[in-house]
Amino acid sequence: MLRSFLPVAGTRSHLGRIPVLGGLVAALALAVSAAEQSSSEHAPAGNPFGRDPHAIAAGDALFHERCAVCHGQRAQGGMAVNLTSSRSARRGDASRFFTVIRDGIPGTDMPPNADFSTEQIWQVVSYLRALSLPGQQAPVEGDPDAGRAIFHQAGCGGCHIVEGAGGFLGPPLDSISTRKTSEQIRVDVLEPSSSLAEGFETVVAETLSGARFEGILKNENPFTVLVLMDTGAVRSLRRDQLRSVAKPNRSRMPADFGTRLSRESLKNLLAFLDQQRKPYVPVVRGFHGY
Repeated sequence: MLRSFLPVAGTRSHLGRIPVLGGLVAALALAVSAAEQSSSEHAPAGNPFGRDPHAIAAGDALFHERCAVCHGQRAQGGMAVNLTSSRSARRGDASRFFTVIRDGIPGTDMPPNADFSTEQIWQVVSYLRALSLPGQQAPVEGDPDAGRAIFHQAGCGGCHIVEGAGGFLGPPLDSISTRKTSEQIRVDVLEPSSSLAEGFETVVAETLSGARFEGILKNENPFTVLVLMDTGAVRSLRRDQLRSVAKPNRSRMPADFGTRLSRESLKNLLAFLDQQRKPYVPVVRGFHGY
């Protein structure tokens, strides 16, 4: 196929094809660019509602009135795409998402919603973002200041870093509400063993002499097991001196906050955690960190 566009001695017809083809490609690129620019030209720059609970509730109603028949009751797909995992909903620019809802997608079954006002479209965007993205749910009801006091009274600061201070026996919570939904945070508090944070799995090691070490598994290799104890000490245990190494699927975090805290106290604690929105800097945990 490539040879048909190469110069051939005594032939001029092939030489004329290259600039023509290049012109067609350039024209097509300009047309696509112009179409994209036109479709988003009048899209507002950003969502004015964000996490506003009234906007999310209004978007919920509009979605179920107009969109749920194809996208499902929880936007998780049906006859149309799952909007809780689609690129447009999770990672796409808000203005482009606005444009898709307003103008539809030509050539597909996604129709335009030209009768929606700008406000209504942003309400639907807020609702879908709340469904699909951690940290985009409506703010948790409660008193964050009271929740801060409960956090420290319950001893949570001894294991978790929050607001720049705390322990390191549990995962840091400075940015927890940007990484987990409100419901996931609630489950973590009430049922900590339901989902173990990476790098904070429990390990129980018993030596040949009968000594028992239980803590957080921080590293292991064919020769050693590195255990972070509740005291903060790190024990490096040689495998040839161990009788057994077990990794029970349970958290070191207490599982009785559902009974220790009143409903009001739990609500305030979750409201406090909902405010933890500092930029998250992932840390690679391993032997080099200790």
